[in-house]
Amino acid sequence: MKKGAQQRGRRVPFVGFELDARRAVRLRTAEALQTGRTPLTLIAVAEDAAQLTEELTRQAIRADPPQPSACREGCDWCCHLTVGTSAPEVARIVQYLSEMLSPQELAAFRERVIRLDEERRKLPVARRDKAGLPCPLLVNHRCTAYAVRPLTCRGFNSADADACERFVKSPGNTALPLNATQLRLTTFALDGLAAGLTESGLKGDRLELTAALRIAMEVPDAVERFLAGEPSFAAATLR
Repeated sequence: MKKGAQQRGRRVPFVGFELDARRAVRLRTAEALQTGRTPLTLIAVAEDAAQLTEELTRQAIRADPPQPSACREGCDWCCHLTVGTSAPEVARIVQYLSEMLSPQELAAFRERVIRLDEERRKLPVARRDKAGLPCPLLVNHRCTAYAVRPLTCRGFNSADADACERFVKSPGNTALPLNATQLRLTTFALDGLAAGLTESGLKGDRLELTAALRIAMEVPDAVERFLAGEPSFAAATLR
């Protein structure tokens, strides 16, 4: 627990906790990439960032418990929102699915990614974030890659599922009862991941999940090219 988080039995805010998360992820990402630049290293970077952020989030929640969460398995309104992610997270998801899914399931996933990416591309840029398209990882109201979901997904939360439904169906008109600490920690951690990539001479752009998954599935050496400094995921950059 961060020093000073509690004082005389009273809960006090985790001042600067988000910045600590960003710094830790940035440093650990850069250090890992100094030891080697392989797809496995990139995947390990994403795993480390997720584990660190999960632990920091647990500490913050213990120090200052939020409203009870309404997030439950089978509730998938947040899976219809645009997800910003990173190349390490995309590599981790693709590796996980290649190990967990059968060849037929993996082929069906690839087709779903392509179809949803095409649907998104047909929309005007200004409407893409409001389209309410499902994530390609969503099958029967469940995430097929939940164990390796991106930081953005780990941070999203709500104390009211009905509010989430209204938020997706009418973006901009509904305020969500969020645990802001959890959301900010994952946001800062993702920014730290991007900063660590940039410091290592790699592209730290935030990517749109569906488009990035399509590139990783359609271009066999996309991750290797990324590690070589090429902008292999440039077409998925969030604008």
